[in-house]
Amino acid sequence: MKMQIVAMMVAATVAGCASTAVPNAALENARSVVQSTESDPNVVRYAPLELQAARDELAVADAAALHRDDAAIAQPAYLATQSARLAQLRAASKADDARVAAGQKEREQIQLAARARDVDAATAQSQEAAAKAAALQAELDALKQKRSQ
Repeated sequence: MKMQIVAMMVAATVAGCASTAVPNAALENARSVVQSTESDPNVVRYAPLELQAARDELAVADAAALHRDDAAIAQPAYLATQSARLAQLRAASKADDARVAAGQKEREQIQLAARARDVDAATAQSQEAAAKAAALQAELDALKQKRSQ
C-alpha cells in the first residue's frame, strides 16, 4: 500500500513536469524583438504597418504555442522577428529622412536670411551712393551758379 502511494506521487510529479511548457527560443526571441520594437517611438510614428505585421505574426506563434504545436511556432516567430526588424530599419530610415529634410529647411532659412542681409546691405549702399550723388550734384550746381555770376 505504501509503495502504491509512493508510485502515485512519483507519477503525479512526472506528469506535472511533463505538462510544464519548455520555452521556445524562437518565440521568446520574437517576443523580445517585437517588444523592443514597440518601445521605439520612431517605429510607432514611421512604421506602424510593419509593427502591426510583427504583432500579428507573434500572435500566430503564440497561438501555436498555446496549442503546444512546436512545429507551427518557428515560421511565424521568425516572420515576427523579421517584421519587427524591418519596422526598426524603415523607421530609422524615415527618421533620418525627416532629420535631413529638417536640416535642409534650416539651411534654406539660413540662406534666405543671408540673402536678406545682402539685399539690406546693397540697399544701404545704394542709398548712401544716391545721397553722395545728390550732394555732389548740389555741389556742382553751386559751383556752376558761382561761376556764372
